[in-house]
Amino acid sequence: MPDVIRAEKLVYSYSGNDRRSLNGFSLSVRQGEFLALLGHNGSGKSTLARHLNALLEVQQGELTVAFLNAKDPGNVWKIRERTGMVFQNPDNQFVSSVVGEDLAFGPRNFGVPEEEIPGRIRRALAAVDMSGYETHSTHLLSGGQKQRIAIAGVLASEPDILIFDEVTSMLDPEGRRDVLDTVARLHEEGKTVILISHYIEEAVGADRVALIHDGQLLAAGTPREMLTDLDLLRRTGLTPPVPVRLYYDLRSRGLQLPFCPLTCEELEDLLCRLN
Repeated sequence: MPDVIRAEKLVYSYSGNDRRSLNGFSLSVRQGEFLALLGHNGSGKSTLARHLNALLEVQQGELTVAFLNAKDPGNVWKIRERTGMVFQNPDNQFVSSVVGEDLAFGPRNFGVPEEEIPGRIRRALAAVDMSGYETHSTHLLSGGQKQRIAIAGVLASEPDILIFDEVTSMLDPEGRRDVLDTVARLHEEGKTVILISHYIEEAVGADRVALIHDGQLLAAGTPREMLTDLDLLRRTGLTPPVPVRLYYDLRSRGLQLPFCPLTCEELEDLLCRLN
């Protein structure tokens, strides 16, 4: 598949700050790929996300998003239409207190004919398992429901690329599972997905994991390659998943498992085989 996103040597510093939030960052994302971008707070994750949705201008380097040159001012609205972004706090993303009106905002803003909007709203709500919520008040929803409605608000504009920037950080475990299930399902339906997080467990189901540190790409590879490398994770400032930590703890005590598990299910299966 072609690269729908390509960043080459991106450099970005916020006004009044000498520190580079992006310091020569380079990365490509294939069309239809599920990429998890991991890094500790301040590593440059959110700065990159805002470049991908044309919320920040490219200061140095090259960036192509949805096959469009992000340095061309004439492409800003085209990129925003094709690249939907879901933020950490859904309350900051709502523009109306009524779900249906909120979902209609994006399509109207992008000039979608009025007669097409109700169908888009229904499809978007169905995609996040929130059908029938058109008349509900956003402030009465649970945290997980709010985040799914925020995702639906992005889906109503029918973007090709979905960027999720720390979308589970304010949710309880059940809300996190619901949102992550929605993200995985959208990828299965063909969307290009970029999940930005500092929760390392959220990257297990991705096609590829990219590690960002001090504004640079530290490494990229499969989840098993990236999330079982203790030295690499240590350099990124991330804590390995629990099954990975247990694998290395057991190995240090003389118990060697056939491979390093990424999930609790894999760990349980390996331990059961020992009996």
